[in-house]
Amino acid sequence: MTNEKLKTFLAVVEQGSFRKAAKVVFKTQASVSAAIKSLEEEYGILLFNREEYRPTLTKAGEAFYQQSKLAIEQMERLDTMGHQLSKGVEPRFNIVIGASFPLPPLLKKIKSIIKNFPNTQFKIFTESLHGVVEPINDGEADLAFGPEFGLNPTHEKMQVSKATLINVAAPNYIKSSSQRMIGSEEIRKYSQIILCDSAKHSDKASIYTTSNQESWIVNDLTTKKELALAGLGWGRIPEHLIERELASGQLIPINVEGIPVKTTGVLYMFRMVNREQGPVAIKFWKELKEAYNPPTFKED
Repeated sequence: MTNEKLKTFLAVVEQGSFRKAAKVVFKTQASVSAAIKSLEEEYGILLFNREEYRPTLTKAGEAFYQQSKLAIEQMERLDTMGHQLSKGVEPRFNIVIGASFPLPPLLKKIKSIIKNFPNTQFKIFTESLHGVVEPINDGEADLAFGPEFGLNPTHEKMQVSKATLINVAAPNYIKSSSQRMIGSEEIRKYSQIILCDSAKHSDKASIYTTSNQESWIVNDLTTKKELALAGLGWGRIPEHLIERELASGQLIPINVEGIPVKTTGVLYMFRMVNREQGPVAIKFWKELKEAYNPPTFKED
């Protein structure tokens, strides 16, 4: 069995006749008939019922047709990948995104770029604090989006967004919490919900945490938000993740001594400076740089 024979077989099925198939594959009708007969003899099966005016698939032929389509599609993908690899196109491209980064605008931009590289396997995963830069440093990610924790001159960075974090709690979790300053001693009585730094071997960051008697340690912001909504604690959550809850009053801002009610931080796109960049990396950086064309964000 050869690719040529399979393509001839598919042409007969899809064109509905040996004559039309011959024109599509640029062969004589006799050559097409010979190719089909060769396939049938090779496997000892009858692919077409020739008793009717037009060739129709037998049950064996139908099953063979479905697998033939998959085989040809795979071979075409493999051929395209081979040509792309010869041009240095990365077979895999990993992107790490900080937990507080606004996802919808970014994913919309990423989607249009990914379409240009159908044979590259893309992986997107989320980390927090120093856990965003660590995969870049370790060579496990090619591009990152997040805060500047751990960034240094070995990283090329560009401001692309910002995130505002707000101290929030459920309305009845802390009495009269929306109307007054909550002292540092009083807040120790309540559970703080803390997003842990996902770094595995780097120094871990701890921002605006208090010495509460009890704390919740979570790995993602969705869990943090749900714990706050359930009245199980208070914590700092990105504003873009809780806009509806703030508007409906399910969560309210709280003023804790020593911790700003709101802080706005700059978010970056970054990568290693001295790492060789393939076509995927180059296109990502160029297109996203043009798409964001950001102003200079200042931290509050």
